[in-house]
Amino acid sequence: MIRTVLGDIDPADLGLTHCHEHLLMTGGWPVMNEPDFRLDSIGAAESELRAAASAGLGAVVEMTPPGFGRSPSGLLDLSRSTGVKVIATTGLHKSAYYADTHWLHTYSREQITQLLVDEIEIGMDEHGLEGPVIERSSARAGVVKVATLYHRFGKDVDRFTDAVAAAHVATGVPVATHNDKGTFGHELLDRLEAGGVPASHVLLGHIDHNPDPTYLAELASRGAYLIFDRPGRVKYAPDSDSVKLITELIEAGYASRLLVGCDLARRSYWTSLGGGPGLSYLLERFIPRLVADGLEAEVRGILVDNPARALSFAR
Repeated sequence: MIRTVLGDIDPADLGLTHCHEHLLMTGGWPVMNEPDFRLDSIGAAESELRAAASAGLGAVVEMTPPGFGRSPSGLLDLSRSTGVKVIATTGLHKSAYYADTHWLHTYSREQITQLLVDEIEIGMDEHGLEGPVIERSSARAGVVKVATLYHRFGKDVDRFTDAVAAAHVATGVPVATHNDKGTFGHELLDRLEAGGVPASHVLLGHIDHNPDPTYLAELASRGAYLIFDRPGRVKYAPDSDSVKLITELIEAGYASRLLVGCDLARRSYWTSLGGGPGLSYLLERFIPRLVADGLEAEVRGILVDNPARALSFAR
């Protein structure tokens, strides 16, 4: 099964899926420090989702973890009002976003594991595990996130990674990652595998920010899923680079390990807030590039079949 905020579904019912998005980030130190991160408008998020749904979008993985003003109740409202399935996230972002007094740095692996398991099996905390009171939502997390820094874990993230692995073993939850600049893929997979997480249950985020086809093929050969989440954000690289990389990986035999998303984590990326490229860009502009490049037969796998496997809980 796949766990959405509205309940568990059959993977066959998931539909076209963006595997890395952000819909609501309503507070926390990172948002206060960078106002462009503040995504606190239900109306604007509805507008983005409806535009993408009109292009065929069926589901999104909402990658906002605790500490950014993650809003379980808001995600419930968005899924109900738009009909788009929302898969929510527990875990943490990179360590640089959390104060030295945060529980990441003081709780034991066992304590962290229990926090994560409860968010997956009971319900996500409306207050982002900032405490001391926990107010459970009916919405449960469908992925657990771990984030590394550039070529390293970051403070206490190695221990946190062990807790993420333990949460996977306990629940079967898929593991999604933030790999800074696309680095540290093998090292993170090694640590997760040592804790009992097969690479086939790991979705590597930002991994295409390291556009080395040999490196990406190595990660895919281990069974990991690669999320191409740069489309439309040409300040990092043109879409032609992503099309070329995807083509090379398909030709190398890794079509079944590819996922896509836009990672529109800033107000300036939303057309509903006067920016761009907007959530509908992926299906309206980027996917047609793949089709025009002769990859029409592989597009359904990238958008539908691969997410249905990648986001399924392990038995």
